[in-house]
Amino acid sequence: MTRAPLPSVPVSLLPLPRPLMTGEVLDAAWRLFRASLLRTLPYSGLAVLVLELPTLYSAVFGGTGYLAGQFDSVRYLREAESGGVWLSDSTIVFIGALLLSVLMCGVITLRLHAVSRGERPRFRREIATALRRWPAALVATLAAFGFPLLIYGLASAINPYFAMQIVVVLSLPMLWPMALFIVALPAFWCDGLGPFAAIARAARVSRRRSWRIVGALLATACVVAVFYVLSAIITAVAGSLFATADLFLMSLVRSLLGLVVGAFGVPFVLAMLVVAYEDLKLRDAERRAVRA
Repeated sequence: MTRAPLPSVPVSLLPLPRPLMTGEVLDAAWRLFRASLLRTLPYSGLAVLVLELPTLYSAVFGGTGYLAGQFDSVRYLREAESGGVWLSDSTIVFIGALLLSVLMCGVITLRLHAVSRGERPRFRREIATALRRWPAALVATLAAFGFPLLIYGLASAINPYFAMQIVVVLSLPMLWPMALFIVALPAFWCDGLGPFAAIARAARVSRRRSWRIVGALLATACVVAVFYVLSAIITAVAGSLFATADLFLMSLVRSLLGLVVGAFGVPFVLAMLVVAYEDLKLRDAERRAVRA
């Protein structure tokens, strides 16, 4: 007896049949992540590699941290021979990495959206859509991840070696504004809205339900943090085994581990945002129908 061939496209996970509880949102996000893992892994790996470029550049060419260097005016600016002011090499690498990461996050979100709808992903269509909407995506992505980037930037400026520990402390009072705007990213890519329309919709659907997003964010952060803690333990063990290793080798090991963990963490976080946005949108539609 021969088995029937497996379907190339998974069963549709969206739209949601009913509003979900916080645990159900995470469960649906996990199922979407598992169904789309092989289809998004190359893009997520490339996205994390792009984000690690400033760290690798800083490790190779010196410095204590690429974000810390952004606040050092001596390293941030240099005078050209013509008398003009130019950005430093590390700053150019940092800005280029952010621009490319916005593009890759858009491609990953589009692919997650296609998989969740049971559609066959199309590489050319996703790339064309992401390139066409790239400039507007900068505004939507900044609104969605502006607070986390600001927190990480401040933490790296305070102490780049303990940035993650400082991020945990600074993130607690910033959870509400993060939850209010973070679903602007799936609103922009999945619904095809403009950047400001996506921000407005994110604020509208999250305004009275931000605690749901806060719960989902905390649970997602805990899941991702487990893997980062494991990578930190591996880095510490490697440092004890190679006591004579220099900072370059330790930064390289940490970047490689971050690349592996991030390649799985980025699509999981984006899958959670896609499902959470669909849940909030469904709740908002039901509320408006009741009021009408």
